[in-house]
Formats: sequence, C-alpha cells, structure tokens
Amino acid sequence: MEKKYDIVSIGTMAYDMTLYTVDESVFSRDTTLLQGVGTSPGGAAVIQSITAARLGCRTAAAGKLCQDSFSDYVIGEFEKAGVDISNVTRSKEDTMSLTFALVRKDGDRHFLGRAGSNNQTFCLEDFDLDIVRQASVVSYGSFFFLKGLDSGGVTEIFRTAKEAGALTVADCANDSFSQGRDIVFRNLPLIDYFIPSYVEAAYLTSEKDPGKMSRIFLDKGCGNVIIKLGKEGCYVTDGKQEEVFPPAQTEYVRDTTGAGDSFVGGFMAGLTAENMDIWDAARYANAVAGVSVTQQGALTALKDKSQVLQLLKNNKGE
Repeated sequence: MEKKYDIVSIGTMAYDMTLYTVDESVFSRDTTLLQGVGTSPGGAAVIQSITAARLGCRTAAAGKLCQDSFSDYVIGEFEKAGVDISNVTRSKEDTMSLTFALVRKDGDRHFLGRAGSNNQTFCLEDFDLDIVRQASVVSYGSFFFLKGLDSGGVTEIFRTAKEAGALTVADCANDSFSQGRDIVFRNLPLIDYFIPSYVEAAYLTSEKDPGKMSRIFLDKGCGNVIIKLGKEGCYVTDGKQEEVFPPAQTEYVRDTTGAGDSFVGGFMAGLTAENMDIWDAARYANAVAGVSVTQQGALTALKDKSQVLQLLKNNKGE
C-alpha cells in the first residue's frame, strides 16, 4: 500500500534570528552595527520537513508551537512549503523556543537560545500516532531536546514506524538537560539511520575517531551511521563499508545555521524521492547542506531541487 507521506518529521520547532556578522570583539564596544539581520523557522522537525518538501517530497511535521507571533511566522512558512501540519499543536500555556545565531564572517555561528517549554513538554498525547504509519520515512529530531518524548514516547514512535514498514531516522542535540547517553543507546536497535554531528557523537561515545564512534552505535543495534563532520563533509557506514564524503564546494559560505538539519532533510529526500542508496543519499545531502549555507538563515537559500543538482554537477567539474 502506498504511503500518504514520503517523510514525517517529529520534533523540535523554533523561531530563529540570525545576526550577521559578529565576533568576540562585540563585547569590547558599546554598539555593533550589523551587516544583516534575518529571520527563519528553526528546529529539526521544521527545517527537515520544509527542506524535503522543497526537494519534491510529500512531507508532514508533528510538534508543538505556541499562541504568539513567532509561531504564526513558522506556521506561515510551513504552509508556503506545502507541509502537512495537521499534527502541529499550538499551546496557550507554553513558551516558544527562540534561537539567536551570531554569525561570523566565515559563516560559522554560535547560538544563544531560549529553550522554550513548547519542545520540552511535547508528548505523544499532542499528536495522532497514526501519522507514523502513513510515512515511508519517520524522523525524530532531536534526542536530548524533547524531554516529554525522550523518556519513552520516542520508543513507541519508532516501534510503530517499524511495524508499519517505515524507515527510521534520528539525529541528536547537546545533552542540555543532562538526561544521559542511555536516552539514545536504548533506542538504537530501532533506528535505521542515526545522524549525529561529530561533537554529539563524541559525547555519546567518548571517542575521537568517526569509525570508532560508529562501531559503538552499530554494536548497540543501529542499522547505519552518518556522522556530520561540518567543513569536512560526512562519514558514512552501513556496518560493512565506510566512506568519508567531502562537503559540496560552494563559492562562499554565508551562514551555517541549520546546515545539519538541512543535511538530514536532504538525506531523507534522497532515500525517498530520488530512490538513492545510503552512499548517493549522503552525497545528495552534502549538496543540500551546501546550498543552505550560501545565504543568511536556515531556510533562505534552498528553493528547489535544481539548485542541488547544479551544485552536484559543478562539483563533478561538468
């Protein structure tokens, strides 16, 4: 039976503001004039689902927003991208997650954030779990930032997805609430593709080498591991072979905010809409992330698949 959605992304939702450019000297003066200020939807579920929708996927998101202007903006961006938001709830009691990205001249960024309660209180009762059964790929974004699901609900999401024949994807965040590594480890047998950043993988494994990091995840039951290496690209293994794919080269890097979530959205689009294997999907995801960093804001640069295909073509030297 054909699924209703290619991709369902369940997880964090936020409002981002990017400040460009900023460096450490900002604290040595009274006033700093910025080159630019931008706004963008933020959070893993938001960026992944909108990115995949712009790449031609049928997507849906599940998460919690609030009754405020920040949430109105995120809803508007969902609607413009054509993402199904019937399972996005809006709370009168919670506070919205806000992120301020301080962007340096080289495009690297540092986040200042308010961990709004909207993501922390989000739980199974906030959405219809049947949405998981209607998806080809189900993504959970992100471990350690969804306290109401990390404690047990995420396991039910993955089990439901697997029983319905869906592929499962998960990424990670910093362990800001000190929940501990077992939150991730006990769910790895239910995850087909685990996609942490290098920093997050190092925290989970206490290793420095991506191969050793991945072996720990694989030994605990994970199907495949992709470690995002930032400027170095990504490390990919299916447990039998491994490869490091360099990043897609662009003319310039304006802002790396949201590149990791764009990568995950691109990877899932590669698996579904493009019917790629893990290796080609990783190359495709690198190109999606490469497009995303060329303008200010997490979701500003990427418009459609043609940009990704052109970047892939340019990197082949054609």
